[in-house]
Formats: sequence, structure tokens, C-alpha cells
Amino acid sequence: MHFAILGTEDLIDAYGTTYTSYKLYCNGTYHGSARYREFADLHNGLRNHFNGSLPSFPPKKMFNLSALEVNARRAQLEKYMQNLGQLPEAVYSAPLQDFLKKLILRSAHDLDASDLQVFLLNGSAISLQLDPKTSADEVLEAVCRDIKLPLELTNYFALYLAREDLPAKYIPFKKFAPFEYPFACLHLNSPPNGLSRPKLRIILKKSYWDAEFDTEILDSPSRVGINLLFVETVDAINRGWIVPTSEQKAQLEHLQSKGSRREFVQLARNIKGYGSVHFGPAVVDYPSPGTRTVPYLTGKDFVCPVNVGGKQEAVFRIVRMRCWRLCLSETFRSGGPAERSPDTASLMFEYLMAREQLQWVTVVSEEAVWMSACLQSMVEELMMKKSGKRIEKWEKKVRNGGETNGRTESLSVSVTVTRNVRSDNVAFEGIGNDDL
Repeated sequence: MHFAILGTEDLIDAYGTTYTSYKLYCNGTYHGSARYREFADLHNGLRNHFNGSLPSFPPKKMFNLSALEVNARRAQLEKYMQNLGQLPEAVYSAPLQDFLKKLILRSAHDLDASDLQVFLLNGSAISLQLDPKTSADEVLEAVCRDIKLPLELTNYFALYLAREDLPAKYIPFKKFAPFEYPFACLHLNSPPNGLSRPKLRIILKKSYWDAEFDTEILDSPSRVGINLLFVETVDAINRGWIVPTSEQKAQLEHLQSKGSRREFVQLARNIKGYGSVHFGPAVVDYPSPGTRTVPYLTGKDFVCPVNVGGKQEAVFRIVRMRCWRLCLSETFRSGGPAERSPDTASLMFEYLMAREQLQWVTVVSEEAVWMSACLQSMVEELMMKKSGKRIEKWEKKVRNGGETNGRTESLSVSVTVTRNVRSDNVAFEGIGNDDL
């Protein structure tokens, strides 16, 4: 899980004392703010919770901090949170989840219980009668129950935060972790009324990359899962992300007219672009610096259409990425702290170009955090398959004294690099010439 602290704000407590609060972002979206004391309480709670080694925590100061010292503490707290994000046992621990829950629900205290909706990729809305302060796990279960998706197929789908770039057309940019609060996140990150920015929506789509997992849904006696795959596939075709030949297009149209949705999806699975996730315009330094591209991810590749020197696409195999880094840029004001934004970021990965030849490739994009999260989930899925595991069936399990569903819990190997701070995600450290 990727954490960032992108700024501070001065607030007044119940006793009239001004204090500094640090604005925390979680996987690219604003999550709320907390004062230093609350981060210290989190650290102490984690120390008491498990025996694993924790990142070093910035020490308490005896006197009021200057603006530069506040920014230095911001950077230290950010590094601490980013290092926690690398530890699955910390991410899924009760102290961290309670901390994150307190922050987002406190920030979204005025959350309205009306008009709670989750959208499908065809624009259909599922209206829910829920407490808006409900976790993603519970919202997902309520949605699947509402549309009558069999319980055993629930974990094949997930909730995402998406931009509505065109009416009833959604571009996801964040996948909700089971313990996050979707409607609170939507409330905090939606643009104010009157701004021309795209609306944000919560959408339902499949949670995996490998099309092999489609068979579990296609073989189910329930048509609900098949209909969800069909809707997702039609949306991708209409957007030009799945590119059928003329013959394949005619076959798809014939199957659609017959209402043969299972066969429609089965045919689409063999067409280029099926299951891909597309991003907005970016700049990559391969094959030459400043190359403009509109990248996308398939189940196995990171693809950058480049059209340079007769080369149409730069295709990077995920298993040949040794590690990657995420960088958020900083803009400094004269006499004040740095201003930072998740919209100015770059993804850098070390790639095995040829035998004994590793090269760093940098992609500058407003969606770098989302790219990193997607790479993270792809690596987790590849490692899950390598170990012979499948997507777990949805069931209630007891962990850490409470209930959870049966989702895979190896959440975080994600990498974060901020100014003067480096942390590598060693996704495939053992990569060698044999992988070529």
C-alpha cells in the first residue's frame, strides 16, 4: 500500500491551541489528516501488537517547530508510513486499520447516507441502503447480494474508484482494499460543485488479471457473473481497448444478437487487448527521452505505444522487471515548505533488456500511483499462481480476534521513492538470463 503525506494544515484543538496536522494520502487519494501525536500512538500500538521490526519513528521535539522543521517532520512521517506500507503484517494489523478508519471517518463526518450507489460499466446504478461508513468488504458483499451474484464468486470482483470521463463511461484509478471505506473516500475526493473536473464514481469490475480465472465464472450455473464479464468486455470493445479483426467483429455481433453472452466472452478472451487496463497520456524515456505514449497493462506486459523509428510498441514483460520505484515531485515556494501533488509523479522500473543488461525505464504520468498499484497486484497474482493457489472463495474467517473475508492478504510490496528517500520493490530479484 502506498502512503504519501502531501501537505500540512494548521488546526485548533478543543482547548484553543493551534497544532499542525499532516495530510495523508492512501494509494493516490486523500484519506484525512492527523497530528504528530496520533502517528506516535499508532507506532506505539504497532510495537505492542506484533514482534516484527518496525521502521524508525521520528523523535518528539521539545519546542515549537519552524516551517522548515515542520516540512522535515512531514518527510520523516511520510517515510515511516511508506515503510509500513511495505509490511503486510503491519497493513493488516488492527492498530493501522483503526488509525486509518479514524482518520477517514473523522474527515468525512458530514457524510450523507442518501444516494449511495455503485455503478456497473454499462452505466447501471445499484442503489444501496447502507451506513455510508461501511467498509469495502461489506459494501462489496451487499452489492453482490443485491445483484444475486453467488457468494463463491464475490472475490472475483472488487470495488474501484473511477472518473466518469464521459456519461456512463468510467476510468478506474484506485482499487479499494477490503478495510477501506469507499463512500467516505468518494466524499473526500469528489470535486466541489461548480468545478469542471469529472465526477467520481464507485464501480464494480473484476479483480484479477489472468483470463484463466474467467473459467470459474463462465462455468458457474449463475448468469450474473457472466453478465458482469459481458458488460466489461463490451465496454472495452467500445473504447477500442479490445481490437477484433473484421471476422471476429462479425462473430461477436452475431453472438450478441443471439444473446450468447458466455460464448461472446469466450471469443473475446482470445482477442488482443482483452483484460487490459489503459492509462492517460504519459512520457517515457524509451526508446528515447521525451517519447510520448498512452500506456496500458495486459495480464503479463506493460505496453507503451511509441511509433518511433518504425517501432509501434515497446512491450515490457512484467516478469523481467527486477524492481520499480515511485517518485512524487516537489515544488518549493520561496520561504515556505514544499508543495507536493500526486498528479506530478513518475514510475521507474529496472528492466532486463538483454543478457546481463539491466536498464532503468522512467514513465512520467499523472497516474503513476495507479500504475504502481496495478503492477503490485499483477506480481501478487503471478506469485499466487506460481505457488499453486487460486482465488479464495468468499467466507468469513477469524483473524486477529475479528472477522475478515477470505481475500488474499499479501497486500504490499509496493515501492515508494520520495525526495532523497529510496525504497525498492524487489519484485523478481532472482531474475536471470534463463528468463530470456
